[in-house]
Amino acid sequence: MNDLDLQKRDLLLETQRCAELFNSQVFVNHQIFTQSAFIEILVRLNYILQELSKKNNRIIWTDDVQTDQNIRDITDLINNLRNAACHSDSPRNYISNSSIKFVFNTFVGKCPNAVKIGDDISLGNEYQDDIAFYYGDKRIYLVRHIKKLLEELPNEINKLK
Repeated sequence: MNDLDLQKRDLLLETQRCAELFNSQVFVNHQIFTQSAFIEILVRLNYILQELSKKNNRIIWTDDVQTDQNIRDITDLINNLRNAACHSDSPRNYISNSSIKFVFNTFVGKCPNAVKIGDDISLGNEYQDDIAFYYGDKRIYLVRHIKKLLEELPNEINKLK
């Protein structure tokens, strides 16, 4: 087995672990380990996406990703959220231009304006069939983002040369 085969195997095992957590039902009924499982998925997905990016196979889709100067695509979103989740003192845990810390907040089902801050900031979930997670004002969807990545990553990893 050569180095590339070993790296692909490593990345596929990381993806498999994320899929195990995703499929464990820990997200269906908010439990004591839901946040832990979510953070583990973020850490592993960030590793996979950064490795793909280094190999010029960056995942660049922006479906339902709130882009800005720091977040261009799903790879940046995962990286931003991973950094927020792993560093309690990160400024990424605060809602933009405020002193409001907003860590691992979840919105189940459609509630697009669940939290309103002033006239400019509205946080929530746009979809009845999904769960939105927030660190600061950065949102990721369980199905539209994480599940989609878990479905696509094995193909992307196998394309590595």
